Amino acid sequence: MTAQRRAAPRHRARRRRRHLRLLRTLLVIPALLVCLLGVSLAGAALTPGNQSFQAKWADWLRAHHAGLVAQRFEEIYYSATAPPKGGSPKSLNKVPVTVGTAGPATTGTTSARTAPTTSGRAPAAPSRTTAPPPTTTTTTVPPGLAAPAPVPLVVHPALAGEGAWQPTGPLVDGVPAMYVAQFRADDVYTSQITTAVWIDTKLLRLELVPGSTEPGGTWAHPPYVTQAELADLVAAFNGGFRFQDARGGIYLEGRAGVPLVAGAASFVIYNDGRVDIGTWGTDVSMSAGVQAILQNVVLLVDKGQLAPSATYTDNAIWGYTLGGGYVVPRSGIGVTADGALVYVAGPALTAKSLAESLQRAGAVRAMTLDINPEWVTFNFYSHRAGQPSQLSGTKLYPEMQRPGDRYLPPVYEARDFFEVLSPDAVPPVG
Repeated sequence: MTAQRRAAPRHRARRRRRHLRLLRTLLVIPALLVCLLGVSLAGAALTPGNQSFQAKWADWLRAHHAGLVAQRFEEIYYSATAPPKGGSPKSLNKVPVTVGTAGPATTGTTSARTAPTTSGRAPAAPSRTTAPPPTTTTTTVPPGLAAPAPVPLVVHPALAGEGAWQPTGPLVDGVPAMYVAQFRADDVYTSQITTAVWIDTKLLRLELVPGSTEPGGTWAHPPYVTQAELADLVAAFNGGFRFQDARGGIYLEGRAGVPLVAGAASFVIYNDGRVDIGTWGTDVSMSAGVQAILQNVVLLVDKGQLAPSATYTDNAIWGYTLGGGYVVPRSGIGVTADGALVYVAGPALTAKSLAESLQRAGAVRAMTLDINPEWVTFNFYSHRAGQPSQLSGTKLYPEMQRPGDRYLPPVYEARDFFEVLSPDAVPPVG
């Protein structure tokens, strides 16, 4: 009995110590969580670039092995903003009209509006001893590529103007250099409008610009449109995934910022202004004439056919989406058979409906660009009369989250992007 009385205090003491250890453990867990939250918030706040704080925070968490935390917050966001099925929009979105004239007349061509004429005097009647004067023939050569054919539709009845290409942006040598078409991407999300931009690469020039964090590093071109480029800027649009997800690299200014990967879908810009898209090492490869390359996973469209991996429910290849949802804002780029560039974006696309949209817009080879609301951007820019460096931006469609002045100086752009420039623009070196 005495031994039992002596053991009881020791047992109670051990139990109290266990309780204290458990309490300390329980207190440490929330303290660590608070510490992680504070560090992540500080890291996001210190991240350069003009993206939203939420986007910076999500990228910081994923880059520091806390992707599950970001995923949970994005699941909540996605469930609240998922696009509705069915329905129909009242009308298409407004498209910026063509304005002014960009650049000089295209060298070596004669506009159909400026056919050659004679001196205005009636020619002398030929005599019997002289040959008649030579007959003057007029040949009109369009200054650029032929205008695109209408986009085939999958939803009926169609909206007024659906699938038709509308000219937009500045005229070059008297003709439109860009067109916009709007249409429904599938017969499920019928209230959501997908938009395509057709760019004449004979009349306008593309340039790839490095972002401050993607790819990061030191470049001659800053991560925004330079002051010298403002007068020639026609449009700008987003690049690809973060390079840790792109399974590819980037090349510009004569060097690779991230190593190029064989087999990756590659958007190639040449020094002479041509562009191409293809599989690296098969369709396209390095040459002395290459100015810039952006790679992003694999082709969505190849030889006019959809990639078998471009399904309605696959995220393994086509990028991590908000909360793992499949129907999100997406963008892609393609080339047509005659060399035009086609950009496609929409607020409610799957990998497959993006591929189908690019194909219907005329792309014979195409690749995905960035996805999710924060990153999908295409802006048109118009210039104030008499002040060519004073610009105002217009979003391709209203649901695009980022503002119309995205990519303009002096704010750093975090991710790589593309400029569309008038023919007056001086090509970059390297």
